[in-house]
Amino acid sequence: MLPREHYLKQPFQDREHFPAGFDHSSQLSGIQARLIRKHGALIHALCRGEVTDPTDEDRHLLKVIARQAAPKNPVEQAWLKYLSIVQDTSTSLRKSA
Repeated sequence: MLPREHYLKQPFQDREHFPAGFDHSSQLSGIQARLIRKHGALIHALCRGEVTDPTDEDRHLLKVIARQAAPKNPVEQAWLKYLSIVQDTSTSLRKSA
């Protein structure tokens, strides 16, 4: 477990679902790609309970991910879009197998 600042310094990548990177996805805007890359490592760590000092905004984001609250900022909206794309990709792969 590490402080949130540690995770904010780590760029997020998802080579499984975005092998060419977020910027080359036709499903994400340039701003969404940058937000996911910048905040994704923190969000991923929050979801795994690995952040020692989550803020109220971090806790709200977890509620958004759990569909217990509506997104209230571009980071939350971008992460929901990312999750939707990942889920759609995973569903498509299972259907083709």
